[in-house]
Amino acid sequence: MIEVKKVTKYYKIGKIYALKDLTLRFEEGKFYVIAGSSGSGKTTLINLLAGIDLPTKGNVSVDGKNLARMKEKERRRFRLENMGIVFQFFYLVPYLTGKENVMLPMRYSKKVKNLEERARQLLKLVNGEHLTDKKPVHMSGGEMQRVAIARALANEPKYLLADEPTANLDWKNKERIWDILKRINKKGTTVIVATHEREFFKMGDELIYLKDGMLHATENTS
Repeated sequence: MIEVKKVTKYYKIGKIYALKDLTLRFEEGKFYVIAGSSGSGKTTLINLLAGIDLPTKGNVSVDGKNLARMKEKERRRFRLENMGIVFQFFYLVPYLTGKENVMLPMRYSKKVKNLEERARQLLKLVNGEHLTDKKPVHMSGGEMQRVAIARALANEPKYLLADEPTANLDWKNKERIWDILKRINKKGTTVIVATHEREFFKMGDELIYLKDGMLHATENTS
């Protein structure tokens, strides 16, 4: 379970309150959609849930562990072993193949023994078997995002966090990515997706709507 308690995030540069006194709970095994327009605080919340950033006030706890109380090295290790993150702009290593990109997190965690077999299984899961030996320069946007999702699942994370995972894709690929996320959730992974695309607001079990850094509404959509 991930708990967000009275979290405020203030950026001194620009003097911006990205989040204000936010309290939320994310239960294991569910699919959450964090919705809101640009500047509502979605990306900041995803970064705080992952421990990439820390709150100015309040705390974020994952499975009872307060991320702010960990040293940076401990947070990196915890994130590597418990969380998968899918970014909007893919961030694949350009000189590595699809399979090698998926294997990369496994090399750092040493959690998985048969790296190549695991990478192939994950590429199959996201309908990306044909991307095994391709480099990103030869992939479409939808194909790169599929490899990015497979990479995020490399270390069998309990939580999959995705920040605008379909924002730069055409409609057909958007639907494919959301279908993949739904299938991943059905296998037991807690999925938390931030999006501004209204067509997908009700794709999960629960909708969390942010506005100006505050909780505007929640809705059970399962």
